[in-house]
Amino acid sequence: KAVAQILLLACALSVGCAHDFSSYPFKATLNTAENGGLYELYWNFDNVKETISFAVRVNATGWVGLGLSPNGQMPNSDVVIGWVTDGGETVFHDRFASDRAPPTIDEQQDWILEGGEEENGLTILEFSRKYVTCDDYDLPITAETARVIWSFHATTDPTSEVLTFADIHSHKGALSLNLLGGLPDAAPDPQDLDFYDVTVNNIIIPDDDTTYWCAAFKLPENIRNQTRYVTKFSPVVTEGNEAHVHHLLVYVCDSINDTHLGNGGVCEDGVPEAVAACRNGVIIAAWAVGGETFVYPNNVAYPFGGEDFPQYLVMELHYDNPGLKQGTVDSSGMRLRYTSTPREHAAGTIIFGHAVSKDHVIPPNAKNFTTTVVMPEDCTRNFIPDEGIHVFGNILHTHVVGHGLAVQHFRYNPECGVYEELEPIDRNLKYDFNYQQINHLQRDVIIKPGDIVQLKCFYGTEGVQGVTFGGEATREEMCFSFLYYYPRIDLKYSITKIEDSELRNYLKSLPSGEQIVNGDVIDYSKLDTIDWNEGEIQRFQETVDKSSQQLYCGGDDKDAIFKTMKFPEIGCSYIAPDQCTTEATEGGVVLRASVALLLLLSLLVATLG
Repeated sequence: KAVAQILLLACALSVGCAHDFSSYPFKATLNTAENGGLYELYWNFDNVKETISFAVRVNATGWVGLGLSPNGQMPNSDVVIGWVTDGGETVFHDRFASDRAPPTIDEQQDWILEGGEEENGLTILEFSRKYVTCDDYDLPITAETARVIWSFHATTDPTSEVLTFADIHSHKGALSLNLLGGLPDAAPDPQDLDFYDVTVNNIIIPDDDTTYWCAAFKLPENIRNQTRYVTKFSPVVTEGNEAHVHHLLVYVCDSINDTHLGNGGVCEDGVPEAVAACRNGVIIAAWAVGGETFVYPNNVAYPFGGEDFPQYLVMELHYDNPGLKQGTVDSSGMRLRYTSTPREHAAGTIIFGHAVSKDHVIPPNAKNFTTTVVMPEDCTRNFIPDEGIHVFGNILHTHVVGHGLAVQHFRYNPECGVYEELEPIDRNLKYDFNYQQINHLQRDVIIKPGDIVQLKCFYGTEGVQGVTFGGEATREEMCFSFLYYYPRIDLKYSITKIEDSELRNYLKSLPSGEQIVNGDVIDYSKLDTIDWNEGEIQRFQETVDKSSQQLYCGGDDKDAIFKTMKFPEIGCSYIAPDQCTTEATEGGVVLRASVALLLLLSLLVATLG
């Protein structure tokens, strides 16, 4: 009887027995009980109806707020605030904040209350809205990183719907999330789902600013003997080491043997060359800071194992240790969840980006410096079959000065003889280095042979001391897109960089050019002597944009393309439709069409007359 009473009490306190959140596949903990009160956010979305549904579960009996912000701050945010009165009535309003002041009720109520309750010291609110509301005081919900802000008062409801400073929160915060980046209709786990952990074992993280650690693994016998199918993977990060583990990459490798197994060492010089070389192989799983579990679409899996599959994996761990802390023990890695049941399509990954080298130069004082990378038409024509490949997911990657990325898609139009830009494959102009989740595209994008794919990375270096160079360290930079697609083909990489002579010629043209370039050798340390004013930054941007590029595109070396190329000329750019003018009410569209037709008829009459 005592046990039963304890279980009932636990059930009541958790509200898990009283409220069902199973219709919400996505969850984020915005605040913990240890930090003053639990705040859990649940959500689901429908890409067909373009609606998103939320539920919040908060350890509070006062008011609860949730919102979207341009930058994680209160001004110009789009918020909802609700509470449950002592009489059981739920008060809920769509609001906006123009400043650091109590948010005002929006005249256009686009956030719709679906339910509210208060029980056992917890408030639960459920509500929904359209992705795009066409309200100037609402922020659109997109597949880019959202700055979610939250707040609550632990005990007190407002005395009026018009909030004042007396109603100020007791707790608040902000978190980056991709609200539309998950897989809303993921299949339930099959009964035979198993897992294989690829993890290091109690290694000591080096007391260096940046470490790339490589370790080799042999697949278990049950996987070596029969093909398995990875349906999801997730990071396994040692508790307390979250600030140190920056990314994890797991490669398939066929060039090593049992003598290479073990906890490994520093990739550059602490492991055999054969192990380090595996980093040029096929990626089976990738994770970066802030990311969570990645689930493959229901008809896609990554086959591995079996007699014809390489028996070994190599994992690369990027450790970030700017404080040079000593003695940190780590056993992080990746968990691969797999089934024995085949799926329709075999997944693959293409690493698309800029070569990691000092030739990737980003000047200081730049508000929006752009690096452009191209997968040209002969690359896609050489590797992609006639029916094309379906891109279903992507992870965008820069380091700390990157603030936006876009993967553009171009196709040749024979009628006008130019390449036309299609809808972007993926885009995140609100990139957050600390939140790098693999993004499920809202629909598959088909890349056909002869298409051009272009990656743009945008960097902000205002306030940064000195030039930022490409490199592996967190305070150096990268520009990458990891494209997840099916069916698997031989294309593994498409990498470009500025042609060496073009960079040297630009540097030689500077007043201090002779000090920076000696023959064919660039003294990169001297680039900080350049006067990086607005005009010089613009001149360097134009140089980079017009320069020849060195391309490596391929899988197996025998099929790879090595060439020098120019950026392709594009006939017309993609212009996203404005849903608030082209997808308004049916009557409005008809009216605009009628007006346009009348104007056209008037012009014809005037011309003929």
